[in-house]
Amino acid sequence: VLGSAVLYWYHFKTSGVRAVPSVDPNETMASAFVRMLKAPTNGASFTPDPLHVRTVDASMTLYAEHDLAASTFAARVTISSLSDMHSAITTAIGTLRGPLHGGANEAVMHMLKPYRSPDAAESAIREMLAKKQLVMGFGHRIYKGGDPRNKVFKGISRMLSMEREGSGGDPTLYAVSERVEKLMETEKNMFPNADFYAASSYYQCGIPIELFTPIFVVGRTSGWAAHCLEQRSANRLIRPSAVYTGPPPRTFVPINERTEENAKL
Repeated sequence: VLGSAVLYWYHFKTSGVRAVPSVDPNETMASAFVRMLKAPTNGASFTPDPLHVRTVDASMTLYAEHDLAASTFAARVTISSLSDMHSAITTAIGTLRGPLHGGANEAVMHMLKPYRSPDAAESAIREMLAKKQLVMGFGHRIYKGGDPRNKVFKGISRMLSMEREGSGGDPTLYAVSERVEKLMETEKNMFPNADFYAASSYYQCGIPIELFTPIFVVGRTSGWAAHCLEQRSANRLIRPSAVYTGPPPRTFVPINERTEENAKL
């Protein structure tokens, strides 16, 4: 449902077309998504590219669940208050939208897209590192030695660049991505997370950049829902404690006795 809703919104927003979702019970979620994206009004007569379907299917699988990521924790906090599932999923979506979480794949593509050669990319990334700017798509709170999901996305991106060259596949984009990957490993000992090669994979399938994060949402919704059900099975309100680090207790000064000097104390 979410995938169809996202694509209906996208087509209506960009062209005024009212897209028709697939209703074939035998079609996979990935195939239905590609069909509705590429042929919003005549999907029944359209055959999705198998490699594009494979890309979306891999994405749905790899993004489905990932422990207590920020959005998952946010969903559990909401559902722990005995709020409803819709509110919990909405909470998760708002959290995932940020560029330090699910929005990273969009940020990666915006970063890579201008570079039309590996040398240009290396020069630009070196300049970013010199300025201590954040290079999106690298590092992970859990996977310090590299994200295992990245291997799958990298293989798909490479396959698209070779097998679909001239019809969406972009060997230059893949070469740029690989150069940036090697540079970050050499200079910062940092490795790509799932978002880095997911960006070039989606882009070579003709998926608009503004849909990168919504695809993440579609895949992760099953994981969020599972966490919410688990939370409710033995629920306690999630209420983290806090450690106060402000100034020590101060003597109360009545308003009529306050001066500019003691107001600073």
